[in-house]
Amino acid sequence: MKKILLLLLFTVFISKNLNATQWMTSYEDARKIAIATNKFILVDFWATWCGPCLKMDLESWSKEDVQLVMNNFVPLKIDIDVERSLSSKFNIRSIPHVFILDPNGEVVNEQKSYINKQKVLNFLEKYSYNTPMLQPSFAGFYKNNEGDMSLEIAEKYLDFSLYVKDDVKNNFISLADKYLSITSKLYKKEGSKSKNSQRIGMLEDIYINVLKGKYEKSLGKLDKDFIEEKIEESNKKLYTYLKFIIYYKLDKNEQSKIWYEKLKLFDGYKDLLAKSRKV
Repeated sequence: MKKILLLLLFTVFISKNLNATQWMTSYEDARKIAIATNKFILVDFWATWCGPCLKMDLESWSKEDVQLVMNNFVPLKIDIDVERSLSSKFNIRSIPHVFILDPNGEVVNEQKSYINKQKVLNFLEKYSYNTPMLQPSFAGFYKNNEGDMSLEIAEKYLDFSLYVKDDVKNNFISLADKYLSITSKLYKKEGSKSKNSQRIGMLEDIYINVLKGKYEKSLGKLDKDFIEEKIEESNKKLYTYLKFIIYYKLDKNEQSKIWYEKLKLFDGYKDLLAKSRKV
């Protein structure tokens, strides 16, 4: 971990001289700086022969008000004729194609084809968030591409979704869901296919639906698929929180009081109560 922290400190030093007029061209360097500076990556896939791309450069990317918002991101330009492998990785079929990526390169959102300056501003402003709560997990995942770290990122994105605006909330819930899928694949690759399967199931099938306001569905599935007596010790706190928040949201006061009392038995229950007010 010391090595990765030194690397991040070095990239912070580099990034101090980086601004929105200086597009990066290295995907890996952009990832490192994004981790170090708690920013998402703004990626513009383009080509020298692309008229609409050049038009966006002239009308949007070069404008002061756009660059001001771009400072909230790590700006990265990818020439599709130079970076063919990376273009293939992101399934680029037409340009311009603009992405907002997290530091691991997972897609937060994307915008295909030419858009005018106002639409560029609207798009960027929606995702101008800093990610300090995710930084240690991003750094750990960058160093060790492991299931445990992926699961940690997924849970933090679910929490992160509570503090963003409603019009982008589902983007981050979907991103969390993507990391849960990545977690399962990594566990399988690591030879621990069933590791944390109960927790992943509760997050995928219950908590995500809770965050989407589907409380009746969440309760039915929780009661059907997750029996209290069979909940693993490491998942009891999550299970209790889910029971409490679902009953609370359904205005079932007696049941919510029962689960509130159970929740109080866990360390950090006040943090969960604070989080429940955001749901």
